[in-house]
Amino acid sequence: MRLFALMLCLVLVFSFVARLISTDGGKVKISRVSIDSRGAIIDADLYYPVGTDDTDKLPAVIVAHGGGVEKGVVRGTAEELARRGFVVLNPNAYGVSMSEQPVYDEGGQGIDGFNNQLTPSGIYDCLTFLRTLNFVDQTRIGLTGHSMGSRRTAYASIMDCGHYTYNDLMINVLYDTFGQTFTEEEITMDADALAAERLNEDQLKHYNELKEETRTYYDTRVKALCLMGSDANLIGIPETVTVGGHEVVRNCQVNIGIVDGQWDYSYRDYPERDTTKEAWHTEDIQAETWYSIDDVNGTSTLIGSISEVQAQDNEEFQSALYNRTLRSFQLNKETHSKNFFSNATTSDVVKFFEQTLGYNNGELGAADANPVSADSMIFMVREVFNFLAMLAMVGMLMPLAGMLLNCKFFKPCTAAVSVKVSAPVNKKKYWLFALLGIVIEFIAIHLANGVFVPGLPATSFLPFFPSWWLTFIFIAILAVGSAVMLVLFKVTDKQNCSFSALNVKMKVVNVLKTVLLSAILLAAAYLLLTLVIDLFNEDFRLWMAVFTEMKVEYWGYVWRYALCMLPCFLLIGASTNYTIRTDMAQWKDTLITVVVNSLGVYLCCLVNYLMLVGADNLWSSFISTYGMLVIVPITVYITRKMYLLTNSIWLGALTNAFLVSWTICSAMGLNCNIYNAQTWFSNFFSL
Repeated sequence: MRLFALMLCLVLVFSFVARLISTDGGKVKISRVSIDSRGAIIDADLYYPVGTDDTDKLPAVIVAHGGGVEKGVVRGTAEELARRGFVVLNPNAYGVSMSEQPVYDEGGQGIDGFNNQLTPSGIYDCLTFLRTLNFVDQTRIGLTGHSMGSRRTAYASIMDCGHYTYNDLMINVLYDTFGQTFTEEEITMDADALAAERLNEDQLKHYNELKEETRTYYDTRVKALCLMGSDANLIGIPETVTVGGHEVVRNCQVNIGIVDGQWDYSYRDYPERDTTKEAWHTEDIQAETWYSIDDVNGTSTLIGSISEVQAQDNEEFQSALYNRTLRSFQLNKETHSKNFFSNATTSDVVKFFEQTLGYNNGELGAADANPVSADSMIFMVREVFNFLAMLAMVGMLMPLAGMLLNCKFFKPCTAAVSVKVSAPVNKKKYWLFALLGIVIEFIAIHLANGVFVPGLPATSFLPFFPSWWLTFIFIAILAVGSAVMLVLFKVTDKQNCSFSALNVKMKVVNVLKTVLLSAILLAAAYLLLTLVIDLFNEDFRLWMAVFTEMKVEYWGYVWRYALCMLPCFLLIGASTNYTIRTDMAQWKDTLITVVVNSLGVYLCCLVNYLMLVGADNLWSSFISTYGMLVIVPITVYITRKMYLLTNSIWLGALTNAFLVSWTICSAMGLNCNIYNAQTWFSNFFSL
């Protein structure tokens, strides 16, 4: 009971500290908001400085997460922008976590597949909401997104900004409203000068009224777009538009920055592509540099280094910013998924918006401003405390299980046969099998990393983002390897076979009680999460290992995914617990077991990193499997501790199957190629 209470206290203490960091010591207010634009709620976090009122006019940024994850993974970006005085909206995309799924999204885009660049997101709906806030400066709104989130923000920018320059719009006013005709050369001339030359006094007065309306509209479109882990393939290609009756080619009218990883092999070559050079009107695109593009003349101007140019002091920069022709490309030493969990990337994003929106805890250059350096990052510390809270939550499950197992109803879940060792442990054999397990795990994670995610199916029975298959494939390969090891155990250990001690065979009623017990443990963990969210708006996470909230109907999916993984975890549990060292302290045996059975994943990641650093070669893609660095040791620990409590592999296997299914269902989202309509059940519970 004391250990249980201690773990609960640690969860609350760690979450409290994480909240202090998220709010920058109470300087930032974080509100949970629900946006219902089309009959489906978008769940989002809204950040703004404490003390803000409707007389303030603050720059704002919407942050969009990528595919297969939820808004929590980009909290670092949101928090660091908020620390610098920005209003920040960090939403879950439609169909992800607590956000519902509409029949169709902005622009009428239905749900028609993973490869559709216009996969429903809700970013434009979030932009519409942001414009209702009186303390937001409508002339300084930015968007940023990672990976699929970059496509979502790009599409929202296209919808909002279009491809017409301000002068194009005014030429079309003269053409459409006043019946003026133009040559191809004339449409590039100043519209105001042409109006003064061609219109009479009354017409010119009306023109100036329309000019004011157009200027206000143009200036209140999204001003800056920063794409992380992206090739800007949606927004970076110029489009053909009609100006004064003539077809011309224009880039999207928004200032664009792109931040990619040096080890992001899908996008790092963005500056070298012909389409990029054509859009930027130059053959030599330098990283870490500001450019101004000129679609009319087909030229570009190099303004200067991002680290050296100060927006408020550079006229070229200000002109490009005003005309929405600013471009930049930044490259850092990150992989694709590391880009949203990176001090370097977050610093790049902060610097981009500091310069393009002209703000950092005050107007840039103002005497009363209190800027925070773009290199000052604290969100990683918050992640550490979220992680510690996660470990405390997992630690809570053991004493809780022990207390429940002492109850009369659950006592049969503890098997009568305990571990028996009739002979001393053969240490040479023990370490040979340990080495074999490491090799199997190394191979399993490498093979899982090689699977092409978009090609994997999502069905109505298992509807979540396709990357869930990587988790299942990894676990399935481990299970096959575990079966092989069990056979080898039996062949080499005929006289001292410990299969009976695993207690795979249990009465059906006892198995059902064990299922109920594991479900209670899962419910307890989730109730603790809801308490942490209600008190602190924090959850349990580290990078891509996430235990967070989910809609009520998702519990039905948790059971389905758990059912798929249960046989695998039974085999893994049998292999892991076949040998228990009695020649050392129990805690030491458990520690060795966790380390040995996690080492394959870490070694594979280490080899991949060394290959990247030494040879600039991606040997084993960890795009969607970084979470295994945390999940694997947690599941091994649960496997061993639950076995020691029950003398059976069932409780550990069931608990792990439920926990891993929880991470899948709460984090990956439905916004792939499956439409899941809202149900009366979820609407009834408003979850």
